[in-house]
Amino acid sequence: MRHSLYKYFPEHKWADAFLDGEVLFRSLAYFRDQEDKNVRQDKKEGTAVFRPTGGLLIDNLTQGTTFRLPDSAFESTANQEEIFVFCASRSLTDELRKRFEAVVCVEILKIPKLCERIRRALPADATFRAGRVAYYDQGEGGSPRWALPDQIAMSKLESYRWQDEFRLMFCLTEALGFEKGALRLVKGDAIQAPESAEHHEYPVKTRSLRDICRLHEF
Repeated sequence: MRHSLYKYFPEHKWADAFLDGEVLFRSLAYFRDQEDKNVRQDKKEGTAVFRPTGGLLIDNLTQGTTFRLPDSAFESTANQEEIFVFCASRSLTDELRKRFEAVVCVEILKIPKLCERIRRALPADATFRAGRVAYYDQGEGGSPRWALPDQIAMSKLESYRWQDEFRLMFCLTEALGFEKGALRLVKGDAIQAPESAEHHEYPVKTRSLRDICRLHEF
């Protein structure tokens, strides 16, 4: 079965710009800090969270003991400033239209062609990824996600499953490399303070996308 992608826009002018080949990528930090009541905002954007029920199980190898840290989590955070994403959805629904306050939606009919045009428009040394976002429960253990920044950036907590998201992503540094994340133990629900200096935009200009898209007006 063929699948399309859907990009929701709050204004016609942004949809027209996209159709003309202007694709705006933003840093993960932008979505981490955006204040829109957890619609696009995700305070754990770019962070993999492991928070098992009952607390983290800790093995003290020196003393040969095992204990739990209640209300604690293990987190691995990718470089949210240097990883850029363009977000779309795999669904066309009234819920998404309303929550994104959209007046128009662009349906992307040929996903491989979009990815190819974006890749060609990026600098030659860019690392590019594209794929469906994986949704997970924070109590889920045994995932290699913590060591893989590309998987961290392509993952979100289960509460965001309604977005049915697909991402195009790139970086111009080694930020997507193996174990290029920051690890920490967290007590309680520690949230990073907003860092507006990390909110970067990267406009990518490619050829017109009108031949692979269709417009839906609400």
